[in-house]
Amino acid sequence: MQYNENECHIARSRRPKMKTTTRPRRTQQRTISTLVKCTIMLLLLFSPTQIHGWEWSDFIVGGGSGGSSTTLSMYEISDMRVRDIQRRLTRTHGYSADEIGKMLDKKELIEALSYEEYRVKQAEDNATKRERMKFGLIAALSAISLVLFWPLLSHVFEVAHVNFEVYTDRKKLECTRCFDLRSMQGMLGVFLMFVLDFLGLWLSISVILSWVMTSKYFFPVPSLRIRPAAMMGGQVAAGPLANYGLNVGPMVIRWGLRFLNVRLESWTGKALLRADKQAKKAARAWESKEERAARKAAKRERKAAREAAKQKAEEECRQNAPPPPSAQQQQQSQTAPDPFKEPPSRDEARDAAAAAAESRWNESHGVDFKASLETPQSAMDELD
Repeated sequence: MQYNENECHIARSRRPKMKTTTRPRRTQQRTISTLVKCTIMLLLLFSPTQIHGWEWSDFIVGGGSGGSSTTLSMYEISDMRVRDIQRRLTRTHGYSADEIGKMLDKKELIEALSYEEYRVKQAEDNATKRERMKFGLIAALSAISLVLFWPLLSHVFEVAHVNFEVYTDRKKLECTRCFDLRSMQGMLGVFLMFVLDFLGLWLSISVILSWVMTSKYFFPVPSLRIRPAAMMGGQVAAGPLANYGLNVGPMVIRWGLRFLNVRLESWTGKALLRADKQAKKAARAWESKEERAARKAAKRERKAAREAAKQKAEEECRQNAPPPPSAQQQQQSQTAPDPFKEPPSRDEARDAAAAAAESRWNESHGVDFKASLETPQSAMDELD
């Protein structure tokens, strides 16, 4: 059996294409690698000891701390002289002369010093274990928080990145405009606005970090406290709630920075406008009469073209507008039931039915129904 290459190609092209998942897999792998790197960095950051290699002499010299411990091993104590052992027991471990005098043999001194050094070593190991456990918990909680709040953190980073780009583009445009117009006042205003923006950012970071830490590099904020309990009076003002208050110092400073920023922005805009007018006036000073007349004629033509385009658009709107409704249509719209009106109640429906029945009776008998009720029975017999 022979196969045609074109038919095979057509058959392959007609197969349903499967959706590829390379991009989600790549995103997942990238996220996992980022989390692993962040976890390793947190572990290295919160590690309380240095990372060192293992040596066979650790078992002989005295422990797995890489020689960083201040205690002595059994091998080092056995090589010491008697007076060195006695001096270390006296100065380091607080032994008295009577206690040392009772130890006549060197073996007793070695055993006593070994026991004291072992106690110190155990205390150091326990402290190191507690530190490692504490920092390990901090690193684990930090990694878990990073995993849980990763979408929020990424969104915050994207928003901050967009705001930073918008701010930098705006400042670049302002600086370029100032350099083009050669306006020193505009340059000064842009610089002062940048300083105010930096102070506002410094204040925001200081206020956020002041909830979890203290530092001498925070923004110097005055203490302007407002105590709500003191305004209530009575027992509330004399109670423990009187010591709590709200510091409005950062709010006042931020309001002042925003007020100055708005004023500076207005002043800078006016300075740039004056510089632009001066530049245009200086450029027109070298014009001849013919050039000035041609420029004014072109300006009049542009104004006339704008007016003609405006009138044309208004005429098109009038032509395309729907015709006004006739009197019949207005009456139908007035008599049409309102779809938003609430349905009648049971009493209203009963009264409407009674009025309709009364009107039909009046039309059929030619007599008012209510008047017939008021007339005597003889009159009704005559009518019958």
